[in-house]
Amino acid sequence: ASGSSIVSIAQQYLGVPYVYGGSSASGFDCSGFTMYVFAQVGIKLPHGATSQLSYGTEVSRSDLQPGDLVFFQVGIYIGGDQFIHASSSYYNGHCVVITSLSETYYNNHYLTARRH
Repeated sequence: ASGSSIVSIAQQYLGVPYVYGGSSASGFDCSGFTMYVFAQVGIKLPHGATSQLSYGTEVSRSDLQPGDLVFFQVGIYIGGDQFIHASSSYYNGHCVVITSLSETYYNNHYLTARRH
């Protein structure tokens, strides 16, 4: 699956509410969102950010491409230093949003990225 396909699918769910443990279009948590989006392109991921860390190939931050998973919890890189994710933050509206990797929290908590 191409990264642009993954990004296009993910963007269809902007505004879907954050639901702890959620993995459907009616509500997602962070790993439920990535699991659901990747399933649409035939890639099976487990539910759980820690579990998703063991899938795919590690990618350096400087080599990120659209469709890569980025980990704080977990989100999908869309290009332009931005990623899409199901946010549990009140500040982000408790829903699927696009956020800059350069925002202080995400910049300071960036862990790694994986490519599928």
